[in-house]
Amino acid sequence: MTVSHRSWRDHRLLVLYPVFALTGVADVITGPMLPSLSRAFNLSDIQSGNLLFLIFAGMATGALLCRGYYTQILKLGLFALALECAGFMWITRTFLFPFSFLFGVSVGAPMTAVSLFVGRNFSARRAATLTLLNFMWSLGAMLAPLLAARILAVSTWRTVYGVLAGAALLALLAVQFTVRDTGESESLLPGIAGWGNLRFIGLFAAFFFLEVGIESMYGAWISTYMLRSARTSISLAAAATSIYWMGYLASRGISPFILLRTRPRIVLYAALLAAFGSASALVIARSPLLQVTAILVLGAALAPVFPVALAAFFDRARQSSDTRFILALSGFGGSFFPWTVGWLTARAGSLRAALAVGPVTMLVMFAVLPLLIGSRQSSAATVPPGAGGPDPA
Repeated sequence: MTVSHRSWRDHRLLVLYPVFALTGVADVITGPMLPSLSRAFNLSDIQSGNLLFLIFAGMATGALLCRGYYTQILKLGLFALALECAGFMWITRTFLFPFSFLFGVSVGAPMTAVSLFVGRNFSARRAATLTLLNFMWSLGAMLAPLLAARILAVSTWRTVYGVLAGAALLALLAVQFTVRDTGESESLLPGIAGWGNLRFIGLFAAFFFLEVGIESMYGAWISTYMLRSARTSISLAAAATSIYWMGYLASRGISPFILLRTRPRIVLYAALLAAFGSASALVIARSPLLQVTAILVLGAALAPVFPVALAAFFDRARQSSDTRFILALSGFGGSFFPWTVGWLTARAGSLRAALAVGPVTMLVMFAVLPLLIGSRQSSAATVPPGAGGPDPA
């Protein structure tokens, strides 16, 4: 059916936006909770790292499970998330690590299911809709440390997971009564079959591995970089990370309105150019003021890249379920790049030199961008009337 240009007002989105924000909270919450968990379960640094790895591996596995009826996966995932969070309140150290993997699965499955549902069912203004959806995820991710800090000030870490369990149950009820979906279907546009389809998926997967990797890299290392390069206080160095996420969040809030008036491919090229320039300035600049400005611009520039590129994939994919491979690999990028910068810093003896990985990676992404959003064969004549084919990227 033809999708209205006001599809972002659809009642399903009014439910899915806060649900996606909840997955952002669940995704990020382990970080601020890690000191409490390490103390409660007597974890060493290596064991804490293993805990994080298992959770992220579980999220990637959850993404791979998303195929077919996304609303069913979403509801099962939210139910599992409620059980996992409730279980975390009573878990013993013996079952902590396998339980953490299952927790990751219960976060990754509904998080991916929401993205695939929106990408498949809202083809009109897809880039703008996905960008606003990811703004809600970013809002949840930003609120996660604040939520943890507020609850830990008056209670224990168990209460945090109890609150998440209750929120997941409320989300499940909301989805149960408002969101319906149809099964997986082939794209109405000429698809890419066989080896060509695998190459197509692999190209996008590599791009998202790099994109999510550098997002996580800067989020993890900016504070340390400012502490060492600007010789500022620990509190001001920590504030630098907040500036990065402020630019990121503000950009995701503004980008949907820009995308309603600008072609997504132009936004992608402009965003990557701005990100390359600000990342280069961050490495070169010696003035703290210039560095802080570069951090703010960097966050704002990187913010729209993921949802706009994801919309481009939906526009050309044979099946929306193919996206699960991309989202799974992107999660591993988010773990690999921060580790790589730490390894390079130890080898080179300079965090400034190690952060040059950022501009170099953006040049690679910019080089492959024409392959991702290049013009596809037009098939307007072959799409049945009223099929509502996706907007061109």
